[in-house]
Amino acid sequence: MRISKGLKRTVLSSFIFSLVFSGHPISIDGLFNDWDDVPVSNIDTEGDGVNADFSVLKVTYDAEFLFIYFNMYDGEFLLQDWNSYHLFIDADNDISTGFEIHGIGAELSWTFGERSGIQYLNNQQLDIGQNDLTLRIAPTVTSSEFEIAISRNSTPLTMNNSQIITQGKIVLYEGEGGSDFLPDGEGGVSFTIELNDMPPSPQPIMLDRLHEDDVRIVSYNTLNEGILDEDRQDHFKRIIQTLSPDVIALQEHSEWDEIDQVIQSWFPGVQWYASWTYRDLVVLSRFQIISDASMINSDRSMVALLDTENELGKNLLVFNSHLSCCANNEERQQQVDEFASSWRDWMQNGEGPFELEDSTPFIHVGDFNYVGYRQQVETIRVGDILDENQYGTDFLPDWDSTAIVELYPRQSHKRMGYTWRSDGSSFNPGKLDYIFYSDATIDSGKNYILNTLAMDNNLLDYYGLEWNDTQEASDHLPLVFDIVINFDVGHNGDIPIIQSPILYSNYPNPFNSITKIKLYFPYLINLELIIIDLSGKVVKKLSKKTSVVGSYNTFWDGTNESGVYMPSGIYFIYVNTDKITLKKKMILLK
Repeated sequence: MRISKGLKRTVLSSFIFSLVFSGHPISIDGLFNDWDDVPVSNIDTEGDGVNADFSVLKVTYDAEFLFIYFNMYDGEFLLQDWNSYHLFIDADNDISTGFEIHGIGAELSWTFGERSGIQYLNNQQLDIGQNDLTLRIAPTVTSSEFEIAISRNSTPLTMNNSQIITQGKIVLYEGEGGSDFLPDGEGGVSFTIELNDMPPSPQPIMLDRLHEDDVRIVSYNTLNEGILDEDRQDHFKRIIQTLSPDVIALQEHSEWDEIDQVIQSWFPGVQWYASWTYRDLVVLSRFQIISDASMINSDRSMVALLDTENELGKNLLVFNSHLSCCANNEERQQQVDEFASSWRDWMQNGEGPFELEDSTPFIHVGDFNYVGYRQQVETIRVGDILDENQYGTDFLPDWDSTAIVELYPRQSHKRMGYTWRSDGSSFNPGKLDYIFYSDATIDSGKNYILNTLAMDNNLLDYYGLEWNDTQEASDHLPLVFDIVINFDVGHNGDIPIIQSPILYSNYPNPFNSITKIKLYFPYLINLELIIIDLSGKVVKKLSKKTSVVGSYNTFWDGTNESGVYMPSGIYFIYVNTDKITLKKKMILLK
C-alpha cells in the first residue's frame, strides 16, 4: 500500500514534534554539525517557490537564545541582502494577537534582505532593528543553509516583558513575488521551550597558550589607527598585553612609522620588528623579519617572512589582508583571484617577491570583508580562481596539493563566531575576519575570538581586563591563533604524510528525491561506497574499488540495486577504504 506524501509528512511531523522540545548547545558560526542532534521540525515541499525554495526547518534553544536553522533545496543566497525572505514568530501561540499571517498571529516580522522588522503588539506596530533582537546570523556569505539566534529576552518575544516565552509558532515566507511558505499548510511550525531543560553554558576557552612554546598570532582590525588613539589606547594595551602575542597582524593601520614603538613600550625588554605596506597593513613580530612584500597591485594583501628557525625549526610566512569592503563583490573577487595567482606562481614555480624554501609554513589572516559571494572564500581556501582568463588556472594552495584550512574560531566565552559588530548598523554581527593556514606544515593549537563583553568579572580581574575593552577598542574583535610546527604533519622532506579522508554530510538531508554525497581524499585510495538500512542490509553499491584522489562526488536517488524506490526511513552511507571506514546517517522521505 502506498501512503500519500501528505499523510507521510503529517505522520513524520507529529513524530518530530515529540522530539524537538529540548535545548541544544548551538554555536552561531557557519558550521552546522552541532545541528545534527536537533530533530527536524518541518520539511517543506520541493519546487513550490519562485525566488526561494525552503527545505528543512529546525528549532531549539538555550538559556539566552531561540535558535532557528533552515536550508534551501537549490541555490545559494545572501541572507542579509538581495532577498525579501520573511520570518514570522508568534510568541504567545495566539492567532488573535499580533499580525495574522498563514494561520498564526505574529508578534515579530523580520525581513532578512531589508535588515529590518516590525513588532506587533496591542494593535500597534513598532519598527525594530537587529540590535533590538540581539540577532545573530551565520554565515555572512552566500549559502544554501543558515542558522539564526534571537534573544529570548527581546521585546517581541517577551511581548514588552509581559511574559517569559515558553511556546510559539514560526512561519518562513519567500516574500514579494514569491509563493513559498514553510510550512506548506497554515498554522506555523510549533515550538516549546522547557525552562528546566537548558543545555549547559559554554565551556570558557582560557586565554593562555596550551603549550609554552606555541607561537601566537593575533589578527586585529584596529579601526582607523585605534592603537594610536589616546581615547582607545588603554583598551588596546590591556588586550594586547593579556594576549601576549608573538606576531600581530594589523589592518586599518596606515601610521606604520609609530606603531612599533608603541608595542615596544608595552613589552619592555622584548625586541619588536615591523613590516608594512603603504596602505593600511602592518605585521609586528618578536622574530626578525627577513623579507616582506605586497602580494597584489592594490596593496590590500602583504606578506612577511619571519625568522623562526630557532623556535619552530623553519621560517614562518605570514600573509595579512584587508580586502575591499561591503558591496564591492567584483573588486574583492579580483583581489582574491590576483592573490591566488601570485601564490600559485610563487609556490609552484618560485616566481615570487623573494626566495622561498619549499614547505615553508604559512598562515593567512586579516579582515577579508567577506559579505557577499562565498566564492571569494573558496578562492583562498581551495585555489578556485574565478577569472581564469586573466589569472590562470586553479590550483590547490597547500604544499601537499590539498586545500588550506579555514578556521571557525568561536568567542572564548560565548557560542558565537562573529568578529565584527556595530549595534547602530542595520547589518547584524558577522564573520569578517578569517584565519587560513597550511595544515601540511602547521598544527593548530588554541584559537579563539576575544570578546570581553562575554567574560565574567572574576576572569576579567584575573586577566587584568575591563568589561568593555574590546567594544571600546574597535568594531572588530581580535582573532587569536596558536601554532606549532610539527614535522609529522603534512611533509617529511618531500614525502606527503597520510592525512585522514573526509566524508561530508550528504545534502540535502533529509531528502525526498536525490541527495549529493561528497568525499575528499588527500591521497590515492581505493574506495567502496555502499548504502545500508537500519537492519544492516546492503541497499545499493554506489562505487566499488574505485581509485580516487582529491574531491569525489556521487548521488543516491533512493533506489536499490534493482532500481526500486526504498521506503522512507533512516539509511547509512558506508565508505570502506584501504585504511579506514567512514559512516554518515541520512533520512529518506518519499
